[in-house]
Amino acid sequence: MKLIGLLVGLSLCLSTEVSGTGNGQSGNAGSIRGIVKAQKGKPLEGVTIRATTNGGQYEIKSGSQGEFTLKDLKPGDYVLSFSMTGFKTFTTRALSVEPGEAVRLSRIIELSPEEAPYAVIRGAILQGAGYSLPNATVTLERIDGKKKVKMETVSREGGEFAFRLKAETASYRVTARAEGFKLSSIEITIENDEVRNIALTLNKE
Repeated sequence: MKLIGLLVGLSLCLSTEVSGTGNGQSGNAGSIRGIVKAQKGKPLEGVTIRATTNGGQYEIKSGSQGEFTLKDLKPGDYVLSFSMTGFKTFTTRALSVEPGEAVRLSRIIELSPEEAPYAVIRGAILQGAGYSLPNATVTLERIDGKKKVKMETVSREGGEFAFRLKAETASYRVTARAEGFKLSSIEITIENDEVRNIALTLNKE
């Protein structure tokens, strides 16, 4: 499931400081500048930065060192968004720009990697008349011959288990076994990034 993250910047992360009016703007125009980089990584070039206000939208790209300056901004409140392929979009709180003010973000903006889509097969192991069965061994094997995949886990206290898989069309066999019980298995085909819920019942030998 493709998860597209939207992180809201808190004032703690995006405090601002007034650095004067000597940034080249004229009249009542203001500016916002800062740096954007990958989380725990290098500065990011080519990030799309949009400044949205009631009066419209401004858009620029970050430079080679992740730097950016939004110039000629009319006085008002601006929400900044930072977006780039492969990263989660980051959106700030509203930043106020006063006439002739140069606002500098005192913290570097960090973009988190976008999580790759994945599929999930999850469910519960039951015994007899529907009671949950913890500590059963649950094995997943790919059976369509395209790629060898084998994973194993143990059912939890409520009998639940889960496998996280690559988002693609594939067929699997899920088998559950426990001491004193006959094993049980089910074959299942998933399509890309779907979530499938199953239940396996083990009967005593």
